[in-house]
Amino acid sequence: MADRLTQLQDAVNAQAENICNSIGVLQQCATPSIFPEFDRVGPKPPPPPEDYCQIFSTLICKTAKDIDVLIDSLPSEESFPELQEASIKNLNAENIEAARALEEVVVKGECLLEQIRKVLCDIAQSEQEMQKISSFQNK
Repeated sequence: MADRLTQLQDAVNAQAENICNSIGVLQQCATPSIFPEFDRVGPKPPPPPEDYCQIFSTLICKTAKDIDVLIDSLPSEESFPELQEASIKNLNAENIEAARALEEVVVKGECLLEQIRKVLCDIAQSEQEMQKISSFQNK
């Protein structure tokens, strides 16, 4: 489902398409004008099979009403500062909580890292002692 601004943009594009198509059909079906300076008479276009004026006027009116409804459904300018302030306060509270949780995880991670370093140090010392013992036994 598209948001209201996207729906509004689609409706405006549809309205532009309706108007362009109606002008194109009018140009195609219109009877040629006679200019006295030109004696050239072209073939008359066939009469339109449908009432294009009614069809396009209905489409244009319906789309205009849809655009009005979409515009009316957009939030008003007066509500923006309050909504933004409430949203910012909510996001700030979430940010503080996330920062606190991140700090706890970092502290736990640092403790684990220190324990791993101690264990690796103990392993390295044990390995060195084992090498010393084995070198004395081989001599």
